[in-house]
Amino acid sequence: MKKRAKRVLERHCRYSAAQEDIDYLLVRSSARRTMSIGIDEKGNVKVSVPYYCQEANIKAFLKEKEGWIIKGVETAHKNQQHLDQKRFRHGNRFLYLGRMYPLEVREGDVNRARVDFNQNQWSVTVPPGLTAKQTEEVVKNKMLKWYRAQAEEILGGRIFHYSRIIGEEPAKIAIRTQKRMWGCCDYNTRVIHLNWQIIMSPLCVVDYVVVHELCHLIVPNHSRRFWSKVRKFMPDFDIHRKWLKNNHLDMILPL
Repeated sequence: MKKRAKRVLERHCRYSAAQEDIDYLLVRSSARRTMSIGIDEKGNVKVSVPYYCQEANIKAFLKEKEGWIIKGVETAHKNQQHLDQKRFRHGNRFLYLGRMYPLEVREGDVNRARVDFNQNQWSVTVPPGLTAKQTEEVVKNKMLKWYRAQAEEILGGRIFHYSRIIGEEPAKIAIRTQKRMWGCCDYNTRVIHLNWQIIMSPLCVVDYVVVHELCHLIVPNHSRRFWSKVRKFMPDFDIHRKWLKNNHLDMILPL
């Protein structure tokens, strides 16, 4: 039996909420059975509904969700503004081990870009003749490479240190980019994955993440027993969790 072709209809709409108007993209699809709302990283709202969904039902759905939508759009715009301040441009400031350092970008008589860090600032020297866009991309690549190299050294050392204290050693450590987690542990394979961006936080916070993941080699979940293990090896871990919650935006970079 021949499959019926999926029908999709898109149009831009506006909903007048109590606080402010909400612009959104309405997507009707014959493949959908339910209504859903999505907000992308730039604050664009998409409402997906079944193809023959009534306008009254869509408006009722938007009214029910309008507070959540407005808050989500505001958060996305705030994050976007923050990311603009974190572009790899001269004068912007970046975290490393809990401290903010300015970035200096300059042209020099070099064939390849070079990054230097002297405890006061980063200095990235780029070849002459690059456009502003090319310069930003070159600086970004050098800075990310620098961060990852530091992460390999620091995180490897902290894992080794706390493995001896806790008495648990991972089978493998993987340093990678993770959008939503600072670390994760596979209890069965005993592989620990760590987000390299954690080295932007103070060393005590880095240590908390390391201890947290090592304790998952003992207890795979976040039960009371797990947190008692974490507290045993790091009694003040709550302070470090709070630091991450309060400062995580400064650790988000435009990758």
